[in-house]
Amino acid sequence: MASSTGLTAPSSPVGTNTAPPPATTMEPNMDAGLLALASSGSFHDLESFLDGKPAAYTMGSSATQPPDLYAVTVGGNTLLHVVAASHGDSEDLLDKARLVYSKAHSLLFVQNNEGDTPLHCAARAWNIPMMSLLIDLANGQGINNAKGLLETQNKLKETALHEAVRFGSNDMVNLLMARDPELATLPEEGTSPLYIAILLENGIIAKTLYELSGGVLSYSGPNGRNALHVAVQRSQGTDFNLNFTYHY
Repeated sequence: MASSTGLTAPSSPVGTNTAPPPATTMEPNMDAGLLALASSGSFHDLESFLDGKPAAYTMGSSATQPPDLYAVTVGGNTLLHVVAASHGDSEDLLDKARLVYSKAHSLLFVQNNEGDTPLHCAARAWNIPMMSLLIDLANGQGINNAKGLLETQNKLKETALHEAVRFGSNDMVNLLMARDPELATLPEEGTSPLYIAILLENGIIAKTLYELSGGVLSYSGPNGRNALHVAVQRSQGTDFNLNFTYHY
């Protein structure tokens, strides 16, 4: 179910005591002070703010009580999206993510207006520790929940793996594929991670995708093309070599 803002309502994850609010209550009204603390404030200041302590309120805040944890930005980003998208891999940033999750488990699975989860945001910020934490938190609710988070596709039919491949981070690809070897089979129709890897002439990542998936992965690309078409084009007149054998 989606609200008028385009935000996807989270389903209630297995094993959590936090029931998500109806989609219609998740409106773009995140407090300015909360947004500032989530993106650039310290863990302790954010914790105080969420506990409703006036001393922690920042300039721009209109809050007179603990802020609404389910408020979102105009882009449909929840508090956990904002924290996950912040740059840096400090323990303080990870503590902020743990704090938000402890108060609202369901935010881990919410998709913003573009269909991105907090995991997509962490991948786009190239934050491997944050990605690992979010997956661990989902895994703590059950293996199916972790798999569901990893395989969530945004409006472009892309998972966090697409972001990892696009950034050219083999470490990120290894992390995601180790947690879900079937991730490279998505999407069933559209641009696959393998297609992007070959398009960018990244043979190392293409080989990682192939090996960690056991050879079971999608070759699909846009407009009826596939990874084999791109591989042939890239190999002509260049030194590009995938170093593995394709199987239909």
